[in-house]
Amino acid sequence: MRVLFCTTGGLGHLLPLRPLAAALRRRGNAVAWVTAPDALASLEGLGFDLMAAGSSFEVSRRQFRVAHADGQQLVGEPLSAYTFPRLFGAVLAPAMVDGVEQAVRRWRPDFVVHEPAALAAPLVCRQLGLRNITQGYGLRPPSQYLEEAMTFFGTHWQARGLEVPADGGLYRNLYLDITPRRLQPTIQTSEDDVLRFNPYRAGDSNTRPLPDDIRTVLQLSATRGPRIYVTFGTVFNRSPALLAAARAAARLGGAVIVTVGANGDPEPFTTLGGHVRVHRFVDQTALLPQCDLVVSHGGAGTLLGAAAHGVAQLILPQAADHFRNARALSSANAGRALESAHQSTEDVMATMADVLNSGAFTAAAGVLATEMSAMPQPFIAACRLERWWNSASSWAG
Repeated sequence: MRVLFCTTGGLGHLLPLRPLAAALRRRGNAVAWVTAPDALASLEGLGFDLMAAGSSFEVSRRQFRVAHADGQQLVGEPLSAYTFPRLFGAVLAPAMVDGVEQAVRRWRPDFVVHEPAALAAPLVCRQLGLRNITQGYGLRPPSQYLEEAMTFFGTHWQARGLEVPADGGLYRNLYLDITPRRLQPTIQTSEDDVLRFNPYRAGDSNTRPLPDDIRTVLQLSATRGPRIYVTFGTVFNRSPALLAAARAAARLGGAVIVTVGANGDPEPFTTLGGHVRVHRFVDQTALLPQCDLVVSHGGAGTLLGAAAHGVAQLILPQAADHFRNARALSSANAGRALESAHQSTEDVMATMADVLNSGAFTAAAGVLATEMSAMPQPFIAACRLERWWNSASSWAG
């Protein structure tokens, strides 16, 4: 098979698709990727054919802020509901259409796998007569987000003489779901059209080793207190709540690992104590098995990564899908969440202690991990995808 993957530039949207792409390639399939130019670095050296579409993710975010400045007064979940349709439907999708179309025409894939925010891919596939498959990066976007996104991007469908799909064309064919049922809302489609698998498996052979200073502080923490991982990902890593969470963890934890992202500032965290280690990036697959608690913004990658390893969580939601992720985690009783008004160092520390001292959260996190470990691994998902394609091709013939 020839499979083209398409993602927007955010790493939280791209990285969950990489294990399946790698598995398909290991099985002898040709795999290419089209994404924002600044995201290509995360795919280099993996054997994929790489192509760029649209602007860098940061440029797109700046364009969104300028074009939709009326949303600047919004905070919390209203900001999330405002942002998704406009960032992905009004800014990113139009900017990516030409690049995605050029990639498809040049590389000639059998089908395209894309994430839910890559709204240009379903349009190009419909126009050129290709099947598109959506792989989620976490919880599915609410239907109202997609419908509003299409009020912006729908004109591009109409310009090509195509009927505008309310769901953006995401669910026309197979849906690849990486979220356990315990966290995912009821799906509004036939189970025959859903393939579930887990890209966050423990013991991944491709895991990068932890830096020496982190391994040392983790070893010394055995008698000092809990091991806490604090991260706000790569987009929300300048939120004041990250520093508040790190300060709270430093007071409570025996070992604290903080990641600030490529463009974050590690300096404010360097005075929190010798048991605190700050890095721009750490392979969480190597770190999570050694943690007692994860404190995060609630990004899907952190949520599902911690869930796969059975680690209790505390979420301090900022925007995007964080609020929905926090509700899903709380419903599963695998952690707690604190709204923006309660994200002070004192409030965070008190809630951290609550999660750490209650065995119920850790037990529920273990249940989530068991469910995720029973989901197929990417290699099995690749095999099933091949069978799906062979069946679809036979039917089409």
